[in-house]
Amino acid sequence: MAISLRNIFLKMIPYLLSIAGGIVLFKLTENNIHDPNLSDLINNIAASLLAIPLVFLLYDYSNYRVSSQLNKTMTSHITDKTNIILLNVIIITRQILDIKKKLTFTTLNQMGNMSLSKITNKLKITKKQLDDLRTYCNELDDVVNSSTKNSILTPDQIQVITGLIRDMSLLINEHNFRHNKRIAAKYIENIIGKIIDWLDSDAFAAMHFQQLLDAAELGAETSEKSSKN
Repeated sequence: MAISLRNIFLKMIPYLLSIAGGIVLFKLTENNIHDPNLSDLINNIAASLLAIPLVFLLYDYSNYRVSSQLNKTMTSHITDKTNIILLNVIIITRQILDIKKKLTFTTLNQMGNMSLSKITNKLKITKKQLDDLRTYCNELDDVVNSSTKNSILTPDQIQVITGLIRDMSLLINEHNFRHNKRIAAKYIENIIGKIIDWLDSDAFAAMHFQQLLDAAELGAETSEKSSKN
């Protein structure tokens, strides 16, 4: 708090000096200078000094409002994009585990409660699913990079996403090189858990889960039709 006040005070010093200079010049002109031309010149300078802080304060305020609105728009965009990616990852995960039930908060939490042995027995990954996971992993990495540059997501949200990226990458590598289903199942379990953590911590995602789900399912159907054609 002290650092914040200090920064505000330092930023105000030029404005205060400008105001003080304008007042001093005005008082000097009023009491000591009797030449009308010189008096008008100094009064104009004094008026300019008094106006400068107002101009810069209005500029700073306008810049703050524009930046605030831009940051709000970017936050909504990044959050929406992340939610759509994660919902697509959920759909792919359900396909990998051959889950047929309609996706809701309840069925998603049921996925989170699946035992490791059950995940291991049901796990079957196709090449297309693996390619899709790789695509979404790269997209999440772009989200993290963009968010870090603009300070959009909270540290906790970034931690969840980076952890998810790691588990997805490890799952892809495990399937490609070692083929240990139980280890792969552990990564699937982690992926499901982190997505649930994200939805639980994100009020927007929780409120608009069904709308986002419909958009994700539509995208998945379109992608599947395109691959068949």
